[in-house]
Amino acid sequence: MKTQLVTDYSGEPVAMVVDYKAWVKIAEQLHLPIEKIPTVKERNPLDWYKLTEMANSVLNGVIAYASRERRKELSRISPDIEVVEKLTSLRNEVAEANRNSLNFRSLERMEELIEKYGPILRSENSQHLGLSR
Repeated sequence: MKTQLVTDYSGEPVAMVVDYKAWVKIAEQLHLPIEKIPTVKERNPLDWYKLTEMANSVLNGVIAYASRERRKELSRISPDIEVVEKLTSLRNEVAEANRNSLNFRSLERMEELIEKYGPILRSENSQHLGLSR
């Protein structure tokens, strides 16, 4: 990359584009602090597909789990209304996340969803949900 000046419409210089190595030399000469550039972990091109499937599976699994547990609770002789409401709320929250297409446009967002809702599927009982019977 060559060093070049960026000018406005009148031809006045407003900025200068410099490659990183040249900037480091200038910064060292002027004793300016040089911030370390964070390294970005390169992602596998297939991560998007994998995470889309995983997030979809986790969200649909939680919806099914919450619906099944809600139905079981309602079939009891005296259902715990608080448990039913928490399960209904969970099901609605996850269904909304599943419908929101923005959640599937970012690898980071899909990882957040998997991290947030995945443990619910792994738990064998409703203690994870804060539901006690």
